[in-house]
Order: sequence, then C-alpha cells, then structure tokens
Amino acid sequence: MKIDLKNPNVYYIAVPVLAGLWAILAGFVFYPSSIDAWDRSQTDFESVEKQIKQLVTLQPKRLEYKVDEKAKPEDFDFTKTINEFARVFSISDSNYNLTVRGQTKRAGRQTRSATILIKTIDIEKLAQFLSAMLLRWPELKCEVLSFEKVKNTKNNWKVNMSLTYYY
Repeated sequence: MKIDLKNPNVYYIAVPVLAGLWAILAGFVFYPSSIDAWDRSQTDFESVEKQIKQLVTLQPKRLEYKVDEKAKPEDFDFTKTINEFARVFSISDSNYNLTVRGQTKRAGRQTRSATILIKTIDIEKLAQFLSAMLLRWPELKCEVLSFEKVKNTKNNWKVNMSLTYYY
C-alpha cells in the first residue's frame, strides 16, 4: 500500500489522528508529570522558606545593611566598605588594622587588594561580617583567611584576611 502525499484525504485523516494523539499524551503523560514537578518544587519552597525564616530570626544583623541603589560597581572603596561593615557588626576601629594596596592588573582585570588584621573577634561574628561583605560585593574575593587563637580566652581569635576586589 502506497501513501500518496498529494492526496488531500491523507491530510484529512492524519491531522485529526495526530491532534488526538497529542491530546492523549498531554492529558495522560505531560500533565501528570508537570503536577509531580510542581509538588516537588512546592516542598522545596516550603523547606527553604523555613530556613529563610530561621535565618531572619537567628541572624537579623545580616538584614541591617541596606544596599545603596545609587552605588555603582566602580564605587567600591575598601576603607569605606570595611568601616561600614565593622560598624554594623560592632567591631571597633581600634580592634582592626586595614592595609590597602594599589591597583594591579591580574588575569586581564583591574584588581585592588587589602589586608585586614582583626585583633580579637569570635568566629560567629567573623562569619557574619565576612559573608555579609561577600554578599554585598560579589566581585570581592577572600584570598587568604587565617586564624590564631588568643591565649587564655574561650572564643576569641586573631584573624588575618586578604581580600581582593576585581573591577
């Protein structure tokens, strides 16, 4: 049996059959799989929502820093940024030493580096300080982070970190 594609009766039969197959596939295969995917994403959303609420209640200081909408990426300044975040996380000016180096070119991009020496800080406050800074400035990278326990203390550390900002 030879099918002649020039015969219009072939299309009168083929188009409704293909449309019916598409409707059956959509109703019995595609729709149930999309419902399953939706349910999975809803359960993921509920678990993430619980974590977000827990983060907001346990670490509200992360939300205290407001992003300046007028700031441009090239407006980054180590001194200003470190001072702002130190103030937000209650790190006194006398407790840290900031050394900023000049601009250099690395991997085809302009960079500027700084070293921060914090005399005493607890690990939790340091983690909040560093994560908030890295979240606010995505082009800022922590190259080196070293700890030294302060003698005769329970949770105080001397921290030396090297940060690099990529322009």
